[in-house]
Amino acid sequence: MQTYQWWILGLALLCLIETTLIVGLLIHRARRRRAERSVRAAEERFRQELTSFSRVATVRKLMASLAHELNQPLAAILCNAQTAHNLVEGGAPDLKELREIFDDIVADDQRAAEVIRGMRSMLKTRATEFQPLLLNDLITEILSIEQNDSLARNIVIDLDLGSSLPPIAGDRIQLQQVILNLVVNAFEAMDTSMEPRKLVLRTRQSGGTVVLDVVDSGPGIPTDKLDSIFDMFVTTKAAALGMGLPLSRSIVIGHNGRLWAENNSDGGATFHVALPMEKSLRAAPAVDADRDPRSDAKRRSHGLTVLIADDSESFRHAVSSILTGLPELKLIAEAADGAEALKKAAELNPDLILLDVGLPIINGVEAAARMRTVAPTARTLFLTQHDSPDFVRAALRAGALGYVLKVDAGSELLQAAMAILRGEQYLSSGVPR
Repeated sequence: MQTYQWWILGLALLCLIETTLIVGLLIHRARRRRAERSVRAAEERFRQELTSFSRVATVRKLMASLAHELNQPLAAILCNAQTAHNLVEGGAPDLKELREIFDDIVADDQRAAEVIRGMRSMLKTRATEFQPLLLNDLITEILSIEQNDSLARNIVIDLDLGSSLPPIAGDRIQLQQVILNLVVNAFEAMDTSMEPRKLVLRTRQSGGTVVLDVVDSGPGIPTDKLDSIFDMFVTTKAAALGMGLPLSRSIVIGHNGRLWAENNSDGGATFHVALPMEKSLRAAPAVDADRDPRSDAKRRSHGLTVLIADDSESFRHAVSSILTGLPELKLIAEAADGAEALKKAAELNPDLILLDVGLPIINGVEAAARMRTVAPTARTLFLTQHDSPDFVRAALRAGALGYVLKVDAGSELLQAAMAILRGEQYLSSGVPR
C-alpha cells in the first residue's frame, strides 16, 4: 500500500509540474501576443507620424504651388466680376453674355476650392480610408502640384498611362503621398545630371496588379546602396533625410503591394509600384428601412418642405437658390442657430433638413440627434467644412444620411438632396453611395 502511495504522489507531482508548464506556456504565449500587438501598434503610430512629417516637410513646395494655382482662378474671377459690373452699369446688358460670365466665375471658384481642398487633404492626419481609386487620376492630381517645379528644374515629363486600367483599392491621400515622394525623388536625382532631364511615368496592368513605373534619367542608384535604399535614413542626397522612400514602401506594403527599384541599362533608375486591383467596387446604397415609402409618396404629393440651418445669411440664401431645382418644392424655411432650427423643425416637420455643423447655441450634430424626436420623418443632410472620419461617424450616429462640403455645394447640393430624399446615403464623393 505504501508503495502505491509513492506512485500516486509521484504521478500527482508529475501532473502538477505538467500543469505548471502548460499554464506558464499559455501565459508566455499571451504575453508574446500582447507584445506583438503593442509592437504593431507602435509601428503603425510611427508610420502615421512619419507620413504626417513627410507631408509637412513639403509645405514650402506646396505653398508655392498653391499660390500659383490660386492666383489664376482668383484673377479670372476678379476680371469677370469687373466685366459683369461694367455691363450692368452700362445699362441693358446682354443676358447671354452675363450668363457666360457667371458660368466662368462658378468654374473658377470651383477650381480654387479644389486646390484648397487638395492642400488640406495632403496635410491633415487622418485614419486610413480604403476606396476604389484610379491610379492614372492620382498621378494627374500630383502632377498638377509638381508642374511648376518640373519647369523650374527643366525636366520634361512624359506620360505613358495605360488605358482602361482597373481600379485599385487604397487610401487616396496615402497613395498620393507615395507618388509625390517618388516624383520628388526623381526630380532631385536629376538635379546633378548633365543628360537631358526626362521623367517617364508609366502605368500598366500586370496580372492581378496595376503597376506604376517612375523612370528618371539621373545618375542611377550606387551599387552599394541598391539593397538599402528603402532603409530608414539611408539616402544618396546630401540634404535629404532618407525618410521618403522607406515611408513610401511602408504605405505600399500596407496596401498589400510592392515597391522596388532598379538601375536602367541606359542610365538612371526606375522605381516600380505594384498595387492589387480592387475586386468589389461599391456597396449598394443605404436605405432607411424604418421609412414607409407610401408615407413619403403621400407627403410628396403635397409638396416638399425644406429647412436650412446655417449662421451665415448669405450662405442660406445661396442654398435656397440651389434648392429651387428640387421637383415639387413647396416651402424653404431658414434658421440661424440650432435652437431656432429645432423649433422650426417641430413646427414644420420638414421632408429635408440641411444643417451646418458649427451652429450657434446648439451645434449641428446635437441638433440632428434631437431632430429625430421633434421631426421623426425628416431626412438630414449636413453642410460642413469638416470631412474627417470622426465627423462622418458622429454625423451618421446622429441620424444624418450624409454630408456635402460647403465648397462643393454649388456642384453637389441638388444631387445630394435628391439622393437623401430617396433614402440613399450621400458622402460628398460626387455620387451617392
